[in-house]
Amino acid sequence: MRDAAPTERFRRKASGGVGAGLKAGALALLFAVCLLLTACPPEGGELVPQARGDGANLGTTQSEGDTLKVTREGVTLRARGHWSVADADTSVILEVGNTKTEAATIDFARSEMLNDVSKSRLSLRSVSRESVGGGEPAVFLPDKTAKVEGGQTAKFVLEFKMDSADGRSGVERDVLGQTVTLRVPVEIPSATAVDFVFGFKYAERRR
Repeated sequence: MRDAAPTERFRRKASGGVGAGLKAGALALLFAVCLLLTACPPEGGELVPQARGDGANLGTTQSEGDTLKVTREGVTLRARGHWSVADADTSVILEVGNTKTEAATIDFARSEMLNDVSKSRLSLRSVSRESVGGGEPAVFLPDKTAKVEGGQTAKFVLEFKMDSADGRSGVERDVLGQTVTLRVPVEIPSATAVDFVFGFKYAERRR
């Protein structure tokens, strides 16, 4: 009976030591993960509209101030978007409303998106026409040209990418905090060709 007490005390001490070691290890692991998350760039985020004149106004589609609206010659374009680190992939959702009687023609192949910091031009990878009311599948436009009839609305998704300096794709780049300018030319029969200009800032995804 006298030997049982020291043995029990030894077991408790050993158990306490193991527990303390596990806790210390867990804390160290947690600290390392936090450092890793802090050091790693975000996977991507949203394009925050930057009103730069030219009749641009902030609007709301999904969250407050997430859309840039420009009206010229009876045609209104609403633009918003998001981005990812891979290739600086940038997606722009463009909603077009035409109050004119004539059709408006948009040649997306002539659209330009320029990084204001690096002065790099983003390549337009694809354009798709989406269903305004939902339910219908997207239709990709091989020639990147579309018409919006008078009194009609349409929705498009433009996919841009930025190649590396040597022309390679698939090169990750963190563009957080940088700004881009998008120019979309629209042809209206009763007016000369009109350029719609949008400014965006690469920002983290809103929570």
